[in-house]
Amino acid sequence: MKKIERILAIIVLLLENEIVSTAQLAQRFDVAKRTIFRDIETIELAGFPIVAHAGRNGGFSLVDSFKLRTYTYSGEEKQDILNALDVQEGLFGISDQQKTIKEKITLLQEKTNQNGKIKSKFSFESPTMHRPEIEIETKTKINYLNLALKQNRKLIINYVDNKGDHTRRTIHPYELMLTNGSWYIYSYCEEREAFRYFKVTRIRQLMIQEVSFDPIDYCNQKSTEKEEEIIQLRFKKEDLGKLYDYYTEDEMIIADNHVDIRVFANQQKTILPFLMMFGNGVKVIAPQTLQKLHKDEITKLNETY
Repeated sequence: MKKIERILAIIVLLLENEIVSTAQLAQRFDVAKRTIFRDIETIELAGFPIVAHAGRNGGFSLVDSFKLRTYTYSGEEKQDILNALDVQEGLFGISDQQKTIKEKITLLQEKTNQNGKIKSKFSFESPTMHRPEIEIETKTKINYLNLALKQNRKLIINYVDNKGDHTRRTIHPYELMLTNGSWYIYSYCEEREAFRYFKVTRIRQLMIQEVSFDPIDYCNQKSTEKEEEIIQLRFKKEDLGKLYDYYTEDEMIIADNHVDIRVFANQQKTILPFLMMFGNGVKVIAPQTLQKLHKDEITKLNETY
């Protein structure tokens, strides 16, 4: 064992124990007692307040106040931990172990709050636009996906694509991501022999396999259309508040009666459901190909009734 490794190990032992004897340290690290004395001197020079205890049960210890400072968190730090656990719970639910940790830190933080020092200014409700029932169902799937991710296990999924077609896929999960209010699992699909994004809400069944896979380097890059172009849209002025959820000031031209949006995008197909949310409150100015697609979609809607 190198000297630095031995010194770090001694520091850990001093933090974990009331008193550690020279004989114990020498035996544990298979070195002479004089070597331990030199190590203790090095630790003292590094700023650790060590107390030497004489007598039969003597040895070395750290000053209690130093150990207390080392092991405790400030009110701000405890609140940051609680915030992180709240986010974890909001995203995935929370395990029994995490629940126990949260309860312990909450009790500690309540004592701080009684002194009026730290108040929680953070709340977390839902990361997606799903109904509560769908949110619960999605969290259950995410916990299974997380287990497969940790163990590099293959998954068999029953999937419904955006055209309503049912497929059964064997996938190698690589990354779970939250994008535009929806969860996706980025995976290698054995059937397609390529990486694909699978929307978690569209996974109707999933089964973790005993078979694992060897992860490979991958390029996490969204599939894009070959050519990008300017998309220009015109919205009603009363929808300005909604538009700030999707566009920046630089992408907006605000007039008296309408708002023009100009974006450099490649989403002519995926943007259609977004446009339909605004009903007759949006008009496609350019390009003409998107304008035609929008008109066709409106025609299909009219044919419904």
